[in-house]
Parts: sequence; structure tokens; C-alpha cells
Amino acid sequence: MKIFLSSLVLACFVSAFGRETCISDPPKEEAIDGETAKQSEEIQFAISKALAEDAEVNVAVNALIAERRLQSPEKKPAFQYIDTCPKKLNYITGVKVHIGLGDVQKCYVVHPFSQRVTYASCSPSSCYEASTFKSRCIRTGWTRLQFWVWCPKCGFKLIARWYPQCCSCYRWKYCFQEANEELGPAKS
Repeated sequence: MKIFLSSLVLACFVSAFGRETCISDPPKEEAIDGETAKQSEEIQFAISKALAEDAEVNVAVNALIAERRLQSPEKKPAFQYIDTCPKKLNYITGVKVHIGLGDVQKCYVVHPFSQRVTYASCSPSSCYEASTFKSRCIRTGWTRLQFWVWCPKCGFKLIARWYPQCCSCYRWKYCFQEANEELGPAKS
């Protein structure tokens, strides 16, 4: 058994030079920090009322919304391509925020659709059609988004979080599979 494990480790090590590295498992994706549930009318009313009472925050929120509306003109590529990892953008409507000494409170994103606080969801299916590789779409393009939230206990806060905005195809070979290819077919 020790010889087998040693040869397996050696095969993985040797295969790492000049070729793709074998891995034992695909990357684990972190949970998204936030909720996507629709905000209740009661919460939306409380946010609107608080915005009406705080003119400075209202101006800041509107400035951020105006900045997010700016879009560069998209240049379409001259070639056709197939997106093997289509994404679905989800809007963050609530997050947990540290508001003091170890105190965490659920806060609500102010106008989540206008502030464009989004993260990408990827298809769980295989994205690379080859029998020699395993593949899966994973979230990529992590972007730091600043946005305004309203907390029932402490009011408005400008916070920043990292959220993925894209999906990319990730392919890999298991070390065991690659070791078998290195050693060749078993002889009886």
C-alpha cells in the first residue's frame, strides 16, 4: 500500500511539470453573504421614511444609484462564441452587519435594484465536454461593492462586501485518474 501511495504522489508531482496539475477535489465555493428574499412592505416603508428624514444620506444614496446607472457602450465581438457558463444575477436585499461590540444585526439594502447589489449564480452542470476532464462552472469576478443599508437599531450605514459577478468553467483531473494514465493499463 505504501508503494502504491508513493507512486501516486510521485505521478502527481511529475505530472505537474509542463502539464495540468491534478487535484483531489474541485474548489469549494463560499456561501454568499446576504439574503435575496423580497423586502416586506413594512421594511420598505421604514427605509423610505428614514430617507425622508435624513437628507444627507438620501443625497448619497441617489449619487451612488446615478453612478451605477452609468454604463459603457458594449462593443460586440466580431466572432460568435458560446457561453459555457451562463450566469444568473441575484439581488442582495439583506445582510448581517456588525454594529458594535460583537453585536450583529440584520440590515436591509436601501433600494437594492437601483444600487445594483448583485451576485452571480452558476449552472451546476458540466461545462467542458471531454471524458478526460471533470468540469464545473464556478463563481468568479469577485468585485467589491459599496452600498447603503438601513438597520432598525442604528439607522443607515455605508458598507462594502465582495460578491462574484461572473461564472467561469473550471476543469480538473483527479490525481488517481492521472496516475492511472501515467502508469498505463494494468497487466494481468
